[in-house]
Amino acid sequence: MGAVRLLFHTELRRRWQSWVVIALLISVVAGLVLAATAAGRRTDSAFPRFVAAHGFDAVVYATRPVPQVAHLPGVTSATKLTIPDTGNPTCDCSDRIDEGNVAVAVGPARGPSLFTLVSGRLPDPTDPHQVLASFTMQQDFGVQVGTQIHVPFEAPSQSADYNNPNTGLPNPKGPRLTFLVVGIEASEFEFPSGTTPVYFLYADQAFARTVVPHTGMQYQYYVRLRDGVAGITRFDQQVETLNLGTGTVGASSEDGEAATIQASIHPQAIGWWILAALAALVGLAVIGQALGRQSSVESEDYPTLAAIGVGRPQLFLLGMARTLVVGVGGAIGAVGVAVVLSPIAPLGEARMAEASTGFAFDSLVLPLGALATVAAVLALGLWPGLRAARTLRPDDRAATARPSAVVTRLVALGAPPTAVIGVRNALERRSSGSTVPLGSAVLGIVLAVIALCGTGVFGASLTHLTATPRLWGDPEQVSFDPPNPSLLRSLEDNKAVTAITEGVGGGLISVNKVTVGGIAGTSLRGPLLFSTVAGRPPNGDDQIGMGVTTMRLVGAHLGSVVEVTVTTHSGTKRTEPFRVVSQNSFPQLGGYVSLGTGVLLTTSGLERAECLPGAMLALCRQKVGGVAKGGIRVTFVTGPRGKVALDHYVATYSSITSKPLTPTSLVNFGEAVNFPLIFGAMLAIFGAATLAHLLVVSVARRRKEVGLLKVLGFVNGQVVSTVAWQATALAVVGIVLGIPLGVVIGRTVWNAFANNLGVVPDPVIPVFLIVVLGAGVLAAANVIAIAPALFATRSKPADLLRTSQLNGPGRG
Repeated sequence: MGAVRLLFHTELRRRWQSWVVIALLISVVAGLVLAATAAGRRTDSAFPRFVAAHGFDAVVYATRPVPQVAHLPGVTSATKLTIPDTGNPTCDCSDRIDEGNVAVAVGPARGPSLFTLVSGRLPDPTDPHQVLASFTMQQDFGVQVGTQIHVPFEAPSQSADYNNPNTGLPNPKGPRLTFLVVGIEASEFEFPSGTTPVYFLYADQAFARTVVPHTGMQYQYYVRLRDGVAGITRFDQQVETLNLGTGTVGASSEDGEAATIQASIHPQAIGWWILAALAALVGLAVIGQALGRQSSVESEDYPTLAAIGVGRPQLFLLGMARTLVVGVGGAIGAVGVAVVLSPIAPLGEARMAEASTGFAFDSLVLPLGALATVAAVLALGLWPGLRAARTLRPDDRAATARPSAVVTRLVALGAPPTAVIGVRNALERRSSGSTVPLGSAVLGIVLAVIALCGTGVFGASLTHLTATPRLWGDPEQVSFDPPNPSLLRSLEDNKAVTAITEGVGGGLISVNKVTVGGIAGTSLRGPLLFSTVAGRPPNGDDQIGMGVTTMRLVGAHLGSVVEVTVTTHSGTKRTEPFRVVSQNSFPQLGGYVSLGTGVLLTTSGLERAECLPGAMLALCRQKVGGVAKGGIRVTFVTGPRGKVALDHYVATYSSITSKPLTPTSLVNFGEAVNFPLIFGAMLAIFGAATLAHLLVVSVARRRKEVGLLKVLGFVNGQVVSTVAWQATALAVVGIVLGIPLGVVIGRTVWNAFANNLGVVPDPVIPVFLIVVLGAGVLAAANVIAIAPALFATRSKPADLLRTSQLNGPGRG
């Protein structure tokens, strides 16, 4: 070990610069992987952490104070908001405020906080005109810190006219205030969950003292339960006892909406993890190539060391000691890179839920990632170390490789010498006594092209998905909610209408003892307008379709029989068997139905489950039918005729019309974080580094060969052309092998992602983009070759001759 230690210190003094370069390369590659992995964890946990700090389980709505809510069994806290009745607000912001959904609220002076401050500051408690605005008002209306919002309030005498504080009566008789927005906040109930957006203005105690007594008021209590979602049913029953027959107190659960919000954020976390995995795959090739190059360079001295008695085990330990040092240095640097990049994430909706968006140290990912980095580097250095330790005789290094069949073919075709030599240098590891580590470098280039091509397929498929509603659960062109008889008759009589599906609502049901959201529908014309991923839509009263997430939760599959439990008209529980006939992609409806979550029944199937035979059968069917007929989904013929009909119905029934909206989960994944672009940029850096390393090493190791070519008459232009041919040949290898594999892998990854998300998998192969990518790889390879080619022109024949004389015969 003493000899190894001495040799290691000698190598460290001689080669520390190249070791630092490799350690920096490891730092960048591993740092990007760790940063993406930590970003995924931070993104996925942001909203649950927000809910733990600022969330709640249920909301109680009341037209009078009900302090008893805080003392109900199972309630751990109840935060009261006083909400004065408002008219229609206006502002000096960029977009007109949506009048019907803005509420002004005053919370308690002390107690649990329902929001986190996104930007700005809290209102001055002595100034009744200062407020916080919800981040939804910032996103949708352009409200910023410094915006003025003018709000008229209803007088106390008007509060009996209606029970909803957000309807905005046209003639408010109470005070009129101009609010100054001093901060932007985020609350759990403001995050998008597929329902109507919520917009809040939070005022402070000065407003409560001076203005609220002169307005009509409503009250809301945000309740935390000891048992969480398991205590909701009991809590709802207890709230009913507070009504005393007046109907002035009601409650709703927030846990379903919270689950939907988290489901919309989760794909963004998956995107970060996919990015980390793909970056790690390409990074392994880049680092492996660098370690192979370093081992090849350092092994030049091994024959001499062997001649003085250093054995193969000691040479192997010497190489692994160097690998351990650069691995540890790279791991430390990777942790630093990951911390520096940590403020980038989370993005989109998750960023609003993140308590701190500054630098973060992930105590799980970063330490484990650093250990994994060291282990991976040691594993990558194992084979180069063993191979180098076997090189103990000078004659081993003088062996020439078997000529490439491609090179032989080029010679037979009469290709110019520059092309023959350049392609030979690209495809043959050994020539003129010089060995160049081609294998790992070529593998890195191929992997880079594979990943770039796969990224193109993934990105094109994502764009196609977000632009195609039928893939994410909305095959209709327009929906009407609620319908009316005249509209339905008009649609049924219109020959331009191709499909009509009646039904949206279905409520909560239990499948194999798991509570899920249900949709019931009936086809009045054409196919049932709910997207089918696999199987066929339900068409019998004992058949059911499910989202992929629900299938996993209840342990079902196509063809299996599940137990569906519903509450009958009389209030009792009833369980009926249903056969799973389809996997569906659902639109985002309320808090319990989303892309991969929910179940689909026919209206007759829901009636069969809920309605018992007997005197109440007709009344029960009428009730179930009324719930299931909550909307109409419609498609039209293609072409001008269908467009005219669609435009007519949208214009005539604009107040009850809606068109498909891209789910928040797809917006978060595809728009808030452009993963294909990030990964493409990362791969461009990795691929360029791999090719540049290879060309530099090749030129440096073959400089005597270049000098010999100059002795034989090569001019600088031919030397440059030789290096360009080498780069072109390597790029062609990457294109020929990488593009087909990239298409296959891109389709496979996309199908896996789509199936996990619960949408219809429909991968797109962007042929034009792939052709451009191939041309870009060729162009980039020749640009990268410029610097090594210019370096190669500096080789001088005199230096070659002098070196040959010093080495003696047979040693060139």
